[in-house]
Parts: sequence; C-alpha cells; structure tokens
Amino acid sequence: MKKTMSHNVRSMTLASVGQKICAFIYFTILARYLGPEDVGKYVFTLSFAAIFVILIDLGLTSVLIREGARHKDRLEKYITTILSIKLPLGVFAYVLMILSVFLLGYGRGVIMMVALAGVTMFFDSMHMTFFGALRANGDLRYESWGMVGSQVTSLILGLLCVQFDLPLVCFIGVFTLSSFLNLVFAIHVVRKKLQISCLPRFDRSTFIQVRTIAIPFAVAACAARVYSYVDSIILSKLAGDIAVGIYAIPYKITFAFQFIPLALIAPLYPVFSRLFKENKRELGDHFVQAVRYLAIIVFPLAIGLSVLAQDVIIGIYTVDYADSVLPLRILLVSLLFSFLGFPVGALLNACNRQATQTRIVLGVMLVNIVLNVVYISRFGAVAAASAALVGNMLLTIFGYCVVVRIITIRQVDFFYMLGKIFLTALVMGVLVWWSAETVSSFVRVLPVVGTFAMIVDFGIRSFLGILLYVIGLMTFKVVTQEECRRLVFVCFGKKIV
Repeated sequence: MKKTMSHNVRSMTLASVGQKICAFIYFTILARYLGPEDVGKYVFTLSFAAIFVILIDLGLTSVLIREGARHKDRLEKYITTILSIKLPLGVFAYVLMILSVFLLGYGRGVIMMVALAGVTMFFDSMHMTFFGALRANGDLRYESWGMVGSQVTSLILGLLCVQFDLPLVCFIGVFTLSSFLNLVFAIHVVRKKLQISCLPRFDRSTFIQVRTIAIPFAVAACAARVYSYVDSIILSKLAGDIAVGIYAIPYKITFAFQFIPLALIAPLYPVFSRLFKENKRELGDHFVQAVRYLAIIVFPLAIGLSVLAQDVIIGIYTVDYADSVLPLRILLVSLLFSFLGFPVGALLNACNRQATQTRIVLGVMLVNIVLNVVYISRFGAVAAASAALVGNMLLTIFGYCVVVRIITIRQVDFFYMLGKIFLTALVMGVLVWWSAETVSSFVRVLPVVGTFAMIVDFGIRSFLGILLYVIGLMTFKVVTQEECRRLVFVCFGKKIV
C-alpha cells in the first residue's frame, strides 16, 4: 500500500512537472507569435469557459473519488449515475455560457472561440470523472500518462498552427482535439482495467446520496474557480484585450510553480488527517516543517525572479510585454502567500474544517471581485495583480488564525524561523541586483551575442544567487542536512524518519 502511494505521488509529480514545462514552452511561443492583443483574446476565452465548466462537475468527481475508494463494489453505480447527471448539466452550462458571452457584447470571433472552448471544457470534465474512478481504485498512472500526452499533443498541434499561420480559433481547437483524445484514452482504460460500464445510467438512491455529499464540494469548487479566473474576465471587459495579454504573462509564470507545494502537500495531507486524531503536538511539528520547506523554496524564488523580472519579460517575451514587469513583481509577492497557504488549507481540510475553509474562500473571492471592479479601469493589469496579492494574503492570514486554534505552535520561534529565511533570501536578492553591471560587463567580453548572451547573463546571475543563498542558509543554520533529507523524502512520497 505504501509502495503504491509513493509510486502514485512520484508519477503525478513527474507528470505535473512535464505538463508544466510543455505548457510553459507552448504559451511562450504563443505569446511571442500572437502579441498582447491576441494573447488577451486567447486567455479570456479559456478563462471564461473555465468558470462555466465547474457547473458541469459541481464536486461530483470529488464525491466519486472519496465514496468510490470507500465502497469499491458500488464504483460502477457511482460513475454511471454521475455521468447521467453531468450530461444534462453540460448542456445547461454550455447554453448559459454562450448566452452570457453574447449578452456581454463580445464580437462574433470571440463567441466562436468561446463556443469551441466550451466543448473542450466539457471533454475535460468528462475525462476528469473517468480518471476519478481510477483514483478511487488507487491508480494514478494512467491519469499521469494522459496529462503529459494531452499536453504534448497540444504543443505539437500548436506549433503546426504557428508554422502554417492559422487563425486564432485554431489554437483553441488544439485543446479541443487533445482533450477529446484524452477522454477516449480514459474511457478505454476504465473499461479495460476496471471492467465497468462507461454508459450513463441514472440510479435514484445513488443520486440522492451523491447530491447530499456533493454540496460542500460544489460550493468550494465554484468559489475557487471564480477566484482563479474572474480577474481575466473583468480585465477583458473594463480594460481590453491588451491588458489581459499583459496580465497573462506574469500569471502564467507564477502559476507554473504551483506544482511545488502540490508535490509537498499530496503525501502530507493523509499524515495531517491521521495526526489530528492521534497526536496534535506532532501535527503541529509537521505543519511547521511543511511551512519551513516551502518558505526555503519560495522566498529566494520570488525575490530572485523579482530582481530579474525585466530580463525575464523582455528577454523571453520581447519588449511588447514590457508592461508585464510590474505585475510580475506584484504576483511574485503574492506567490509567497500562495505557497505558505497550501499547508494552511491542507491542515484545515484534514482537521474537518473544510466548511471554515470554504467560507474564507468565499469571503476572499468577494473582496477580490470588488477590488478588480473598482480599480481595473484605472490601473489595468497592475490592479488585477494587486487584487490577487490581497486575496492570497487574506486566505493565508485568516486560515492561519484558524490553524493556531487547532494546533499549538511556538509563534515566536515560528516567525523567527521565517524571518531568518526571508532575510537570507533578501540579502541574496540585493547582492544579485548589485552584481548586475559587473556580470553584464563580463558577458560583453565573451564571444557571445544576442539571445545567447542574454541567456549566459541570466544563467550566471541565477547561479550566483543560488550559491549565495545556500551559503546563507548554512551560515545562519536555517537548515540542517537532516532537514534536507526530510524535504526530499516528503516531496517524493517516501517515509520520513
């Protein structure tokens, strides 16, 4: 059992890393090829469809995973009943989405792209359910393969669209085709491995059970989805497509690092749940260690990238996206709270405080929407990034206030530890910033020019920052060799000793 869990965690971690790399490469090529205005239309289309797709699932896949894992003999009834619910929900969500984008006054081209993106999201929601059945059966391998295969397919088809200079709607169609192929793969695996029906069939008693359990999942999922994508939609309406394109670059850069806390929390979540019942003192120790490991990673990442933000934006995405530098720096500060909020949210859910967590997310979502509506028309992408920063701060702070009521933490020691990590990363950032001219002068005497010179300059400064940070951590005894081993063990799902 432990071996299977460890293998699943490693499979999903590696798949997430591969998927993020492919997605980052694809979006970078797309951004350079399309320019800010078309990137804005592209991102708006996917964001708009992503909000409505949650009306198809409404937490049903989460119920399938949880209840299917507990009652494997009823897995077929769960999946066939859930499919029979999701099909009419899919039709309802699709019609509502098309009606909404039409009433908001968008042009024919955008409506066509949203219509195609809606089909894509429907396929995504359906293959989530089939992979959810495999998750309930304790097998994440095929979902990992599907994740990477779908992203690689999108990358190849997207590059062909660039090569043949196809219209923007074809780039949306890339995701439609790859999502459909992933759905076919998921159905095939479920039928072959689980030997259960994949046809929708309504069962009244199962529906009543599922409906009751799904409500809190549905509320939480809707709140999280709106919170994640509503800024792009408000930007599109109040500031235009170019503003969406400018904001999309820093959003994609910071979002690419989300797999790090996910990889850490995945194996820790069941540990939190077990220790909540058995040993709250040890639960507190595990929480502090999780925050420490994430802080050690995210502080230098956020500060270092903030120092190099202009080089990253202009060097990778061209001068057309120069206005993305400030939003990127704001979102990197937001990334600090986003990382540290993962163990907070995981602990609340593990300790049966999911209702509290949902209320916090709903409240922060409303604050985020108000800030976006009030300030985006004046400050554009900067306002959207600032609203995201405020939202992540509130999520982490309010969640932490609940956490300290559940577990005992030596708060002076806890914040002293975070302070040492932050100061070490800050010193590293200042030194990297101070050395910029020296490194640039050194690169100019090397036999490299153009893009390769920029890469060398960026590489030298990054290596210098990492070296200074590691020396600082060891000098100030922020980490020990034992803690480094624990971090590796946790991230790769191995037993902590």
